[in-house]
Amino acid sequence: MKDLDRMRSRQPASPAQALLAALMGALLFFLLVAIPATTLAQQPPPPEFHVEAVRGTGWNETSPPTGGWTRVTLPDSWAERWPGFDGVVWYRLTWDQPAQTNETGLLMHYLNMAGEVSLNGTPIWRDQSLVEPLTRAWNSPRYWLLAPPLLKPGATNMLTVRVSGLSAYQAGLGPVSFGRPAAVQATYERERFVRRDLQVLGLAVSAAVSGFFAALWLLRRREAAYGWFALMSVLWLLFGYNQIATSPWPFASNHGWQALNTSLLLVFGVSYIVFALRFCASRMPRLEAAALAVALAGVLDLWLTSGLDLPVHRAIWTLVGGLTVIAVNSASIVHALRHRASPMRSLAPFMAVSAATAMHDLLVFMQVIHSNTYYTTMSSYVLLMGMAVTQAGRFVSSLKRIENFNTELIEEVNTAKAELAATLAQQHALELAHARIGERVNLASDLHDGLGGMLVGSIATLERRPEELSAPALLAMLKSLRDDLRLIIEAAGQHDEARAFGELLAPLRHRTSQLLDANGIDCRWQVSNIETLELPPSQSLDLLRFLQEALTNVLKHSASRRVDVAVTRTGAELQLSVRDDGRGFVVDGADKGAGAGLRSLRTRARRLGAELQLQSRPGQTQLALRMPLAAAS
Repeated sequence: MKDLDRMRSRQPASPAQALLAALMGALLFFLLVAIPATTLAQQPPPPEFHVEAVRGTGWNETSPPTGGWTRVTLPDSWAERWPGFDGVVWYRLTWDQPAQTNETGLLMHYLNMAGEVSLNGTPIWRDQSLVEPLTRAWNSPRYWLLAPPLLKPGATNMLTVRVSGLSAYQAGLGPVSFGRPAAVQATYERERFVRRDLQVLGLAVSAAVSGFFAALWLLRRREAAYGWFALMSVLWLLFGYNQIATSPWPFASNHGWQALNTSLLLVFGVSYIVFALRFCASRMPRLEAAALAVALAGVLDLWLTSGLDLPVHRAIWTLVGGLTVIAVNSASIVHALRHRASPMRSLAPFMAVSAATAMHDLLVFMQVIHSNTYYTTMSSYVLLMGMAVTQAGRFVSSLKRIENFNTELIEEVNTAKAELAATLAQQHALELAHARIGERVNLASDLHDGLGGMLVGSIATLERRPEELSAPALLAMLKSLRDDLRLIIEAAGQHDEARAFGELLAPLRHRTSQLLDANGIDCRWQVSNIETLELPPSQSLDLLRFLQEALTNVLKHSASRRVDVAVTRTGAELQLSVRDDGRGFVVDGADKGAGAGLRSLRTRARRLGAELQLQSRPGQTQLALRMPLAAAS
């Protein structure tokens, strides 16, 4: 059953879902990569800047050196010019300001990592910390609206930028835009949207998605892929925070921050591998163990390496983590292309975007591409969108299955109702037949025990003394038979009114005593405490028939000369006893081959909820019945 559920939850993507995924992936790639890439091309043409740079002599110096200036172009990273230099670099931008001076917009796309900006000797910006722990301002664009008093019309103006940075982390100064306020501010808005707003939005989406898939996994533990995707999202959330963090807190330097960030990337890579496998309902224990071992080795190496050597180790392990992400994306795309039923088909377009941006960012990281904009953090949220599309597709598919199931269920319920109605009709017919049979059995039993016993006694009397039997005696016999038949008819009428048991017992006592006496059997009765006893007609009849059948058996089989009958009410119990001095019989043999009379006695005892006891030996046979009156009433 679990395998069936797993197969249902791993439904392959339909062509429509794959096409939708491809279109969304292309659209998001265009929004995140193509549009930002054209931002620089749309920037207003800068003035003729003359840009120079010089190394500072210490972290705490407040003014640039007077000599040693070198001509540079922006964007600039000083790692190639001054390899391994950590500290302060001063940049000086000069230009000729026209005589007609209006408000002017100034945009600094980025500086890495912290800095201070002055215009014509007037400070206009300063980051909070210019020494370690440095303010992490590397991904923050800055815009100023310069009023005419700050500028020197018709003269040379100078913008001085103090940059505090670390060579290993692409320290330097980005592009600077200068011109009409509206155009420069529009460029600033686009830069901020890409570098900050999209990052914050992505982190919020990642947090929401991780919470959603974590809850989904908690509700469906067998869906391990959801749990791993939630873990991935949390790790990427922490890793992506690097894009908007403005301080290396809680670390005392950016080296510790970078060690943590790279460690998160390595663990994310392992989670990404396991997620991809679980999403395809697959396991590769050796690969998973190897990936985990590499990640742990990388984490240990990063935290055990000294600060001076950390940048090199960090670069190596960042490359390992980035290549892992690219490898997982590429393998997933190949799997989706080779297997039409693969659930990866709906994620493949989004993974293609992730792979492309990861490759771009690795080239930026290695400074093969001279840029400061990273797209992996933004494009990774494309994968979240892919998972959302996949889940939406599965939800729609499940909804269709539920609708079909409901239709089939309604049809099956209607069929079952029809079958049940037919079964109930058959059962009702059987119950009616059983009721008729039961009534016939009861009637037969009553006739056997009552009228039959009277007939047997009358026949025995006629056989023994036919010459002495007068017409009045025959008439009395016939009246006794009539009274017994009337008792059967009254009981069959099922009247529920309770009647005095003593009143019904008296005629039976009289008739049976006469019958037994006529056949030479002395019948003695002992009746006590039943004057106020009232019972339903059906129970009274069963008791009378019990006594009548017991006395008939004495007449027919015992060859006795005396029979004692006791009917006694003791507390909440009615006791009946019939004891004779006949030949007796073997009780065990009687149980195995019981005749109609003995079976009738046992049946009536069960129906009355009474206890029947039978004892017999030569010279004495006793039949006793004990019936609780509380159960009978």
